[in-house]
Amino acid sequence: MLSYDASVDQDAIERTRLYGIVISLIAVLAGAIYIVGLLRRSYWALALPVTAATAGALYITLWIGRALIATPTRPES
Repeated sequence: MLSYDASVDQDAIERTRLYGIVISLIAVLAGAIYIVGLLRRSYWALALPVTAATAGALYITLWIGRALIATPTRPES
């Protein structure tokens, strides 16, 4: 049977909340920079997010392909 240690769970919860706060602040900062770039009619304000989204989609595609390649198969008997 697994034992329950509340202190470990509390530490994990606090760390997770800290990560959430950091990620949220980064998202707000990135959004503000994006809006400023759009207001200044900057080419980079559109080019960088589109490039990042394309790279992210390609990474996910690569990850799925690698997972399919590495999946073990049952030997035929």
